[in-house]
This record gives sequence, C-alpha cells and structure tokens, in this order.
Amino acid sequence: MIAKRSHSKLAITIILLFLSLCIVSTAGLSYFITTDHLQAEVRRTNMSLLREVNGKLLLVLKAVDSEAIQFLRSRDMWVFMEDDSADQQDSIAINNRIGDILLSNDIIFSIDLYSYAKKRWSQTNPFQQRESGIDYRLINAFEHYKNFYQLIGTRKLSLDDSGTIWHNVMTLIRSYPLTHAEGYRKGAVAVNIDELSIFNLIKNAIDPSLGYMFIVDANGTIISHEDKSLIGSQAGETVWTKDMRERDEGQFSAKMNGIGRTVFYMKSPYTGWKIVSVVSDAELSKPLVRVRNTLLVISVVLLLLAGAMSAVVNSWMFRPVNRVLSNVTKQLQAYRAYERKSEHAADDEFGGIETSLSHILADSDRMFRQMLETQPIIKWRLAMDALIGARKNPGELLPSLEAIGFPLYAGHMMAMAAEFDRKSEIATKQDLHLYCYALCNVAEEMINTECLGVAIEARDGLVVFIVSFAEADAEANVLRALAVAELIKSYVEEQFKRTVSIGLGRLTQGIDTLQQSYHDALSALSYKMILGGNTIISSEDIREPAGGEFMRLLGMTDTIVDSLRLTDREKMAKQTERWFGEMAGSGAAPDMIRQLVVQFMMKAAKAVGEIDPALLEEAPSHRLFDLLSQYENIRQLSDYVNEQLGRYADQLEEKRGSRERNDVVERITAFIDAHYMHSDLSLNYLASEFKLSVSHVSRLFKEQTERNFIDYLMDIRMRKAKELLAGSDMLIRDVSGAVGYTNVNSFVRIFKKSTGFTPGEYREREQAARKESGDTE
Repeated sequence: MIAKRSHSKLAITIILLFLSLCIVSTAGLSYFITTDHLQAEVRRTNMSLLREVNGKLLLVLKAVDSEAIQFLRSRDMWVFMEDDSADQQDSIAINNRIGDILLSNDIIFSIDLYSYAKKRWSQTNPFQQRESGIDYRLINAFEHYKNFYQLIGTRKLSLDDSGTIWHNVMTLIRSYPLTHAEGYRKGAVAVNIDELSIFNLIKNAIDPSLGYMFIVDANGTIISHEDKSLIGSQAGETVWTKDMRERDEGQFSAKMNGIGRTVFYMKSPYTGWKIVSVVSDAELSKPLVRVRNTLLVISVVLLLLAGAMSAVVNSWMFRPVNRVLSNVTKQLQAYRAYERKSEHAADDEFGGIETSLSHILADSDRMFRQMLETQPIIKWRLAMDALIGARKNPGELLPSLEAIGFPLYAGHMMAMAAEFDRKSEIATKQDLHLYCYALCNVAEEMINTECLGVAIEARDGLVVFIVSFAEADAEANVLRALAVAELIKSYVEEQFKRTVSIGLGRLTQGIDTLQQSYHDALSALSYKMILGGNTIISSEDIREPAGGEFMRLLGMTDTIVDSLRLTDREKMAKQTERWFGEMAGSGAAPDMIRQLVVQFMMKAAKAVGEIDPALLEEAPSHRLFDLLSQYENIRQLSDYVNEQLGRYADQLEEKRGSRERNDVVERITAFIDAHYMHSDLSLNYLASEFKLSVSHVSRLFKEQTERNFIDYLMDIRMRKAKELLAGSDMLIRDVSGAVGYTNVNSFVRIFKKSTGFTPGEYREREQAARKESGDTE
C-alpha cells in the first residue's frame, strides 16, 4: 500500500513538472515574441508620426518658397530691382503686393527686399528704422552665397530701434533673378517665416503626457521649441549624439533628469533640419506591461488547470474519487481555519473547486472581451497605414488584416471616401460617430457580397472604404465599385434618412499604391462643394482647369468691384452670379475657388477702404480662408459673398448720403480738367492756386471725389492719351508731352499699367477695330 502511494505521488510530481515546464516555456516564448513585435510596432508608429510631421512641414515651406518665386517673377519686382525710373507709385505697388501676400499666408511674418544693382531696400516691419540695419546683413552676405537660395534657422528679428523687442523667425532668401549665381545677382528677397506658426504645426502631433517635439538644424542648434528661451541654444549631448549627427533617421534611449526616455529623430531632405520626438519610456512600455500581466495570468490559470488535470488523472488511476475530494476538502478547511474565514466557506466538498473554476472562466471571458475591444483599433491602424503608405513593407498588411478577420485580395484595389452631408445639422459629435459606425458596418456587408473590403472612420464624419477585387478586369471592377457606392448611398438615404457623398479613387494594382487612390478619393469628394451633396464623384470625371485659369477668373472680379464703387446692386448681383457660374463650369478645384473668393474679398475691402478706411471695421479678417471652409457647396459660398457685398454697398450709400458737395472741390476738378497737360500740376500747385494748405486740398479732394488726386489726374491724362492715339497720327513722344508727361518712358509704363497695352499696341488695336467696323458697314 505504501509503495502504491509512493508511485502515485511520483506520477503526479512528474506530470506537474512536465506540464509546468511546457506552460512556462510557452508563456516565456510568447512573451518575447509578442514584446518584440510590440516594440517594433511602437517604433514604426513613432517614426510614421515623424514622417507625417515632416511631410506637413515640407508642404508649408515649399508653399512659402513657391510664393517667393512667383513674387520674384512679377513685374513689380523688376521695377524695384532694375528700373531707374521707379517712383513713389511703384513703391506703393510693391508694398501693396507684399501686403496681399502677408494677408493671404499666416505663415509669413514679413518680407524684405534689397536691390544690389540700385542699392534700394524695402521692408515690411513697421517698427524698424528706415535704414538698412542688422537684419539686412543676411541679404548682403547672400550676394556671394554659392547656391540660388538659402534657408536660415530661427533668428531674432528686431521690432524696434533699440533691439529690445524681437520676434523669432526663420528666413528663406532667394536671388533675383532666380537662376543668377554669385557675382551676377541684381537683388534678393528675404521671406521671414513665423517660428511660432511652424511650431504649431508639430506641437499637436504628440500628446504632451507622452512627450514633446522640437526641431534642430544640421549643427544641433534648436530652432523651434515650446520653451522659446531654448531657441538658438545648442541641444545637449544627451539628445544630440554622434549617431544622430551622422544618420538621417533613427532612435535611441537616454536618461533625462533621471527619467528614461526614447528619442526618435528624422531629417528633412529639403531643409537639412531634424525633427526630434522625445517620449517617456514608461509610456512606451505600457503595452508591454499589459502583455506581461496577461501572460502571467494565463500561466497561473494553466498551472492550476495542470494541477487539476493531474489530480483527476491520479484519482482515475490510483484512488477513488471520494478520497481525493476528502483530502481536498481537508486541505481547504485547514487553509480556511488558518485564515479564520471559515464562516464564508462552501458547505459542500465541491465548493472550493467550484470557486476556482468560476475564477478561471471569468478570466477567460475577460480576456476574450479585451480581444474583441481591441480589434477595431487594430483594424483602424492597419487600414490607415495602408491608406497613407506608412509601412516600409506594405506586404505585412494583408496577412495582419486577415489575422483579425478582414481578408483582402492582393490584386486590384480602390479607396472610396464617404462623408455625411450637412454635418452641422447632426446634434452632437457622438451622434456623428454613431452614424459613421453604422455606415462602416453597412458598407462592409455590401462590399463583401461582391468583393472583399474593410471600412473605417478616418476622421469626424469621414468614412473610408478599401475595396479589393478578385478579377483583373479593370473596367468591370470600376463598374462594381460604382454599383456598391450607389447601394451604400441609397441605403443611407432610406434607412438613416440622411444623405451621403462618396468620392471614388483610381484603381490600383495592389496595396503598395493604395495611397494614391486614397488621395484621389479625397480630392474627388471635395468637389461636392460644386456638384452638391448626395452624389457619387469619380476621380476620372474631374476635369483639370486650363493653365492661367486662376488669373482669368480673378480678372472677372474687376467689373464687380467697379459696380460696388457705384453701389449698383442689381448689376453687382448679376456679375457675381455669372462669376460663380464660370468658376463652377471651369472645373476649378474647391481650394482654388476658395482662394479666388479670398482674393476677391480683399480687392473689395481695399476698394471700400480707399473711399473711407473707417468702413473696414467689419471687413473680413486675414483668416477668411478658414471661414470659407465651413461652407459645403458653392451656393452657400455665393450667398456669403453677396451678403458681404451688400453690407459694403449699405455702408457706401450711408457715407455718401451724409456728405455734402463742396464748391471748392468742384472748382479744383474743373481746374484739373482744363490744365491736365501741365507737367508741374500737383497738390502744391493747386494749394497755391486756391490759397489752401496741401493737406486740406488732399483731404477735401478725397472726401468729395472718393479718389486720390494722383489717381484722378492719371485717369484724365490716360483718357486724353487714348483719344489722341486713336484719332491722330501724333508720335508717341508728342502724345506724352500733350498729356503732361515729360518723360516718355514713364508715360509708356503708366499707360501699359492702366490699359494693359503699350501706346503703339493700343493704336494698332483701335485702328484695326475701326477698319473692321468700316468693312462691316
């Protein structure tokens, strides 16, 4: 009997040791494999974040560079840099041009110009002294810089004469002309970029509780940071390591203030700067801790199961069930007596075992629920990586999606973007998320009837579908996608009692190129502003506008501004309606339409301000583009413009109604009409003639005529010049003298600026028109 019991104990011990070894080995192996995968996933996620921030910064800086290049190619820039006859009007023109650029681009803080050839300079800092100061040394040094442009890190731009007030800016310097090397340049333009605006692009990319971001230049000098006192200082050795100086991107661990942190960095090929992200190791290791705890619980549960199984096997092979239960009961009773909790013990022999099993089942159920809860997050992450091209090895995405229950075909794919119309009418953001969740479920069911796909909510109110096709027939696949989109749109309209617009991207050959299809889908969806809601828009149907279309459409606004000056409401409304019709029919992108409206509203505000600056107290702010982005269709945009123009017209009529006609101004205008041909006609001449001060004459003239004296005189001279050119054979220099210009070059330049033609071109055009009219008669 004793030998039998010894064999029984030995068998149980061997079984327990074997099972324990298997469980511990499996748990340990699973832990290391899982932690390695999670660590790699964390690294990829953080590097993807830096890549997105880097791309956003690159787009902003290239947009500023493009603005500078367009400015350098303008005629105003040529007049400033090279024209010997540049006068005050030209100075005003180029300052107005700079002002328009600053109003339309919040990133640009100021613009400085310097002509090496003419030794002229101009700056938009209103607080700086009117002499070239320390801030111009950069432009002077650029004259001998070897490259065509130079991007300088953050510097302090002084805002007063003493240099006690300053602002952090980054400076982009470009040569004039664009492709002239050192020694041959005639000038340069310095675009000062607001450092705070650059930092605002990156600060929200990472949760402050996790870490922070900043930018350093190629020498390790901090050029953008939340702590502005650190700008211009050298990054510490803890952050700026040797590997970071030599490598373009990577990550390493470091101790900062006694806390372990991980530093991720990436170099921008455009600027040479590095974007640095510092993340707490404690935050990074949270997923690993959760995995470790979960595996620990699983191991304990499995060990308990192994013990129970050993006991069952032992009881079946060596001793009766009642003896096992008796021994277990005695052990449980002894344990409960030791803990002095016998009053809470089970009344029967199975109570302790039942309690243990209930805990095991509860843990298993909890783990299953956690897996279901994390599945949508994993699906969203994998789908977004495919859409934005964040993975270096996209081939990993398909197996990962299939592992969580969302298989896709590896061949032809297409991205579709859907957005609920009139989102502002949805009560709360939570309701909007519920609509998107329901739309994702419905879309996946409809897509999977014909193809394979996955649907996610990319952002508030925007749902993205990835559709994959089994066949390689591109034309048939496009038709299938259109049919699925139509089914989704109809279902939303019938069941949700709402409408949705859907944009279709182009068909791609695999998940590697899905990013382009996603961008095409978003671009197509934006055209719902023109085509209206409850529509399906394919990227293949979008017609790109012809070159120069922007300037043509902007030129149409001159007649609307003229009608505004005359407060001709009926004509202004018809012209505005025709202008919006032209924009809609031209195939212009929605962002281009919004930019055109911004430029037009600035022109209208400028025209009103010329009449009376006090009328601009309620003029649209320089953030007008953000205001216009809230309108979902072009009709709403047109209504806003008409409302703003109507408000301007009301102000002009009220101003004119409260003003009385001045006899002195009538005599002055009559004098100008009679003596416009005198080259010395000026405000000083008029003040002497009418025994008034120059400032009083200027103020009276502008109040009564709503125009400057120089503009009024120029219009008369140009009108007379056109009559002489069209009705006589006088030489151009004689015409110039007859209308009061002693310098024929100034006359030609002003005439072309006023009419768009040189005097010779205008004469030929008029003569050809008269000849054609005579032939017709």
